[in-house]
This record gives sequence, C-alpha cells and structure tokens, in this order.
Amino acid sequence: MVEGNRIRLRGICLELDRNVYIPAEDSLLLLDSIEQLGNLNGKRCLDVGTGTGLAAIYMAKRGCETYATDISPKSVELARRNAKLNKVLIQVTQGNLLTHFRDRSFDLISFNPPYLPERPDPDSPITYAWAGGLNGREFLSEFLEDLSRVLSVEGISLFIFSDLNGVDWVVRTCNKKMRCRIVARRKLAFHEIMVMMAQNLM
Repeated sequence: MVEGNRIRLRGICLELDRNVYIPAEDSLLLLDSIEQLGNLNGKRCLDVGTGTGLAAIYMAKRGCETYATDISPKSVELARRNAKLNKVLIQVTQGNLLTHFRDRSFDLISFNPPYLPERPDPDSPITYAWAGGLNGREFLSEFLEDLSRVLSVEGISLFIFSDLNGVDWVVRTCNKKMRCRIVARRKLAFHEIMVMMAQNLM
C-alpha cells in the first residue's frame, strides 16, 4: 500500500527515495524464503545491497542481530531512517558487497542483487539497482566468490537470481564452494526469478 512517499509491505513501513530501488516481486520472494527458515532469535544476520532496508528490517523483527550494507550512500541513509521508523536496531554500513566484513561471520546472509543483463547508466544512479552488466552476473559472481568466507559453519545464504542469468551457470558457480539448491521460484512477465539457498560444505 502506497502512502505518499511511503509504502507498507508485510507490516513494514518504508520511506522511499527516487534514487533507491523500490521493493518489488523479487524483494517479496526473498522475504517469503526468509520466513520459511522459522525462528531467527539470536542469529547474526546480514542483508547485502539493502536498498530501503526491507529485508534487514524483516530479519530484525524476527529476532536477528542485524547488519545491512549498501554501496549507495543514499541507500545507507534511507535504510537507517527506515530502521528507526520501524523501531528496530540495525547496523547499516556503506561498502561494496562483503569486502569490508573481515572479523565476523553471519548465520544468515540475504542478497537481492542487480541481475538484469544490461549496463548501468552512469548518469542515472538508480540503474545500478537493477543493471547487472553482461548476463546480469557481475555482482552475483563477486558475491559468490566471497560468500563462504563470511558465512558461519552452519549458516545459510538466500539470494535472488533470474533465468536471464543462466540457471545452469548460477547453480554450477554456487556449488563450486558451497551446497546450493533452488528453494523458491516466481514467474514474472518476461522472466523467472528464483531464490538460491547456499550453505558451507561440511
């Protein structure tokens, strides 16, 4: 439900910014998958590329010690405001994907990356929210390369991808370092989005 410059999703009220991705079907599919994990009390959770902070707020409301990160200063500011608006504590930092987390691991890491196969427009910052470069894999590839390092021994990562990225490539790349399986799918107008669950090899 839209209320002026705010939107309400799953009981969470979010301020919006024209330079920050507005949560859509992919965001909601990710929340559905987080919900399926059940009790998150006491877990340390991280939302990568947090945007408005929706997934981070959702995890915090479910009992997580929650962290969030985004490369966009506007997203960082907005996520902090939205955390206060929803009366939850989230540590939001500016950074590129997982690179600045060096001394801690997480029990749950969520990521809704830019996955559309197009180049972002430097003159239009909002395009960086959905344009994932050639094949839409640029950010996902970097994320998967570093994921096992910051995921706890029994931790779980949930991330969105599209059939436009090449399902076989995503599955194969993810399984190089982790145990991975698709746990949710949703057909949209011109492509299908999926949620992958990744866990460290035991």
